[in-house]
Amino acid sequence: MKIEAQDKTVQNIFSVGYYKIPRFQRPYSWGEDEVNSFWNDVVIENTDNYFIGSMVVYQDEGTTFGIVDGQQRLTTITLMLAAVRNALIKLDEESLARGVHQYIERPNIDNVNEFILTSETSFPYLQNRIQSFDGFKVSYDAGTEELNLKRAFDFINNALSELNPQIKLNESGQLDLFQSQEFQRKQAVDSLKEIRNKVLALKLVSIELDSEEDAYLIFETLNARGRDLTTSDLVKNLLLRKIKPKNVRLDEAKESWNRMVKQFDDAGIQSGMDPFLYHYWLSRHEYTTDKKLYPKLKAYSNSSQEADKLLNELQENSDYYLSTIVPENRKWKSEEKTVKASLDALNLFSVKQQAPMVLALMRAYRNKHITLRMLRQTLEKIESFHYGFNAITSQRSSGSISTHYSKFAIMLSNASSHAEIQQALNGMLEGLNNRIPSHNEFMGSFLDLTYMSRRTKSKSIVRYTLGRILGPISNGLPIDHGAVTIEHLLPESDQGTDNSIIGNIGNLILVDKTTNSIDLSAHSFPKKKKILLGLSYPLDDYIISQDVWGEKQISERSQWLADTIYYNFVNL
Repeated sequence: MKIEAQDKTVQNIFSVGYYKIPRFQRPYSWGEDEVNSFWNDVVIENTDNYFIGSMVVYQDEGTTFGIVDGQQRLTTITLMLAAVRNALIKLDEESLARGVHQYIERPNIDNVNEFILTSETSFPYLQNRIQSFDGFKVSYDAGTEELNLKRAFDFINNALSELNPQIKLNESGQLDLFQSQEFQRKQAVDSLKEIRNKVLALKLVSIELDSEEDAYLIFETLNARGRDLTTSDLVKNLLLRKIKPKNVRLDEAKESWNRMVKQFDDAGIQSGMDPFLYHYWLSRHEYTTDKKLYPKLKAYSNSSQEADKLLNELQENSDYYLSTIVPENRKWKSEEKTVKASLDALNLFSVKQQAPMVLALMRAYRNKHITLRMLRQTLEKIESFHYGFNAITSQRSSGSISTHYSKFAIMLSNASSHAEIQQALNGMLEGLNNRIPSHNEFMGSFLDLTYMSRRTKSKSIVRYTLGRILGPISNGLPIDHGAVTIEHLLPESDQGTDNSIIGNIGNLILVDKTTNSIDLSAHSFPKKKKILLGLSYPLDDYIISQDVWGEKQISERSQWLADTIYYNFVNL
């Protein structure tokens, strides 16, 4: 591997070559903090020839280089030059503006204009909205990268205006001068030229490599020595290195990867690829820690055929996985509604240990290896376990539950007969049974559940718990649990009772929209009870058996609820 390192300035670099951001690189991801810090270093605090680190490139063709390290800084520098150029244009300094623009776009050897920095992932936003001299307003689909570029460019334009008190953006986005005197105008131009000079004089070490293959290796090495790259960055690099494009204009591997990333982005799951890769591996191959995942994936993808197989597996499983973490994004059949309900509950409990097993179950169901009944019953038991273990008693597994789930998820994935499938499911459930909190542990935490309009920490768990008591159907019709509200039998307005009693779960019921339209809080308990029974509201047995309602009844009902939930729902 031949490596050449030279001290260069931004002006040197942007004068002699063209640079592309290759397919394995991350999109532009700098936020306001990074852009602000870079602006302050480069423009505010920079006195002369400021050093901004290194850039690593490989020669692609002629004077075109692929960027391995430094794309975030070089992209931000391009944004800064474009902002200075635009400001000069609006000050009627077209000649100076074109002088800056030559470091953004210039004629190539065929005398055709070419942008000095290009990126496939941000096309056409970067090129047409920022780099173009005319600022062509092309339509585009705003993805995460485009929004990051827009925010960074807006920040730089605002910072540029603040640095030049002579300049102000009017409502049309044009630059106005506070004073029309030529002296004020000249001050603004001189300030912009000073910023231009500071940017172009920035120093860095340029490291040039011979080939793209060397660049992939350097990319990994940089991460191993402390670069803040994620597992998904490295896996993308690995797969695209192994799987070569079959057509110069169609990179199927890159498109497959980008489709997966877009799936998570569209669902509002930022950085969703990293947990997906981890849970996929635990569901199908072997248990490992997050830190050791990449070496495992790398060893598994030792050839182009194996890498292609892994990419296909990931593409198939990403859809299954997304349906488990964002259930509302999938269209569920009517007979699958209880599956969605269990997935919603697990997300409500904010637990992740079960993710490999749930992914394996969804994969088995979608591939018709298990029935809907088996999926539904197994998910309901997993849901019940985590309700008692996590949502109520807040216990921690110290990794043992994660390894347990992974073991039986892999067993289910490798099962080739009904007997092996049943063995995997039974083994998984038996392990959960051995970890169920005791009745006393459950009671101690359950009796602390409270909800008040000004004390809402446990609201979602209280609503879920009362929903289990209410059941799925009332008067022969399904209950919309998302639309019900929590009602206090002894009202919050009762000044003679301790708030801890009023807010106790024993004093709470769920009320649907129809029932909620009646002002129940204005009535005594016997009157409330009569109204609710008259509406065929499914009151639980304890409330029906009471004629008066106070602290004693609330305490007794909370214990009744705990026993009912534990023995009918938690104790598998």
